[in-house]
Amino acid sequence: MKADTALLHLIRQTSHLIAQLKPEDYCRPLVEFENNSLGQHFRHILEFFQCLEAGVESGTIDYAAHNRNPLYEKSPEVASAALEAFSAGLAAFDPAVPVRVRAEFGSDDRPCFDSTVGREMLFVYDHAIHHLAIVKIGLTCCFPDIDVEKDLGVSPSTVKARAKVEN
Repeated sequence: MKADTALLHLIRQTSHLIAQLKPEDYCRPLVEFENNSLGQHFRHILEFFQCLEAGVESGTIDYAAHNRNPLYEKSPEVASAALEAFSAGLAAFDPAVPVRVRAEFGSDDRPCFDSTVGREMLFVYDHAIHHLAIVKIGLTCCFPDIDVEKDLGVSPSTVKARAKVEN
């Protein structure tokens, strides 16, 4: 599977979840998340996608510079529209193009490292899977009526390994 196809699948999964949540549930603080919300996780996933997109355009990706837009964590409609906008541009990404990634290690020194668009597509994909695993916990604990795919938040390598054990 190509990176853009994998990201589109994750975006569809995410959009499916968002569409099932009532706006008040989307932004409700959850004890399981130390009073953070599902919307905050969706915002975080989305903003890393947007950092990738901005970096593809500028040549330097800076994940620490994401906007932390409160609309994305409070409004499922706004977050869904932004996910759709990101997915519309994915086909234009060339995985072979070199980019720089600005690091954040907690000091004023923010070195840049060489990477490629494809490597960073893999990063935001894995990052989204990680957050979707957390979202799945919140949904299971607090919203058991939401339709959640069995493999949501599970790495493809784990899905393959589980399939081998089951066969």
